[in-house]
Amino acid sequence: MASKGQENLIPMNERSENEVRELGKKGGIRSGEVRREKATMKATLEMLLDEKYKNGKTYRELATIGLLNGAIKGNAQNYKTILETLGELLQSNEPTSRITIVNTLPKDDDNGPNN
Repeated sequence: MASKGQENLIPMNERSENEVRELGKKGGIRSGEVRREKATMKATLEMLLDEKYKNGKTYRELATIGLLNGAIKGNAQNYKTILETLGELLQSNEPTSRITIVNTLPKDDDNGPNN
């Protein structure tokens, strides 16, 4: 049974060639519009981040300082963002450098608490 709201959808393989072509054309046009909107937004943001604030620092510098301050206060998302920006985070969210594995557990033959 079709999910709610999908019962009126017609698969592309059941549409005419003209319908498929027209829908593809509309999708391509919309995709171009969205791509241009994103490019404009990125350019505007880059320009604004490079503007100077009252204290002479750029907004980019202030945002970086705020990100670092949040990480220092324990915000894990800020720390993750910093690691991603520095390229020190793997897909598995494990830092790629500065990992030291320390085995501090006593062996069974050591004088542990049960001996």
